[in-house]
Amino acid sequence: MSQENVEVAREWYDVVNRWLESYWASPGQPLGETPGTDGVFDRMCQDAEWDWLFSPETFRGRDQLLRAAADFIDTVGEWRIEVEELIDGGRDRVLAILRVLARGRGSGAPVYQRVFSLITVRDGKIARIHDYTERAKALEAAGLSE
Repeated sequence: MSQENVEVAREWYDVVNRWLESYWASPGQPLGETPGTDGVFDRMCQDAEWDWLFSPETFRGRDQLLRAAADFIDTVGEWRIEVEELIDGGRDRVLAILRVLARGRGSGAPVYQRVFSLITVRDGKIARIHDYTERAKALEAAGLSE
């Protein structure tokens, strides 16, 4: 089952990036009305949680997750996620090593952040994401070693 969880994570990031591309292609529309929104949330549990790197708050469910993404989009002029590696964490976990790429809305300056996301998969859907900035802490949380 764990390789299936890796594929769930890979597919989810692909869908998220297509959703973001759709949003940036037609700016001004509400993020929740962007084509692809349902595809993102169809791949998540209804009660999915995200301990997001860009906020101290834990976001739960579609409405809060959309609000978090919209708030971030208000500060950037472009945003996408590159998956560098997905590591099977056993049981129900996947560790995603990511590069978050954005461009400052006002300045146009490129922003790059390496993120280590520990993903919990339940019944073939994303149930929880916990972001880390340090690889060692993410590996520890996943029960993996260097």
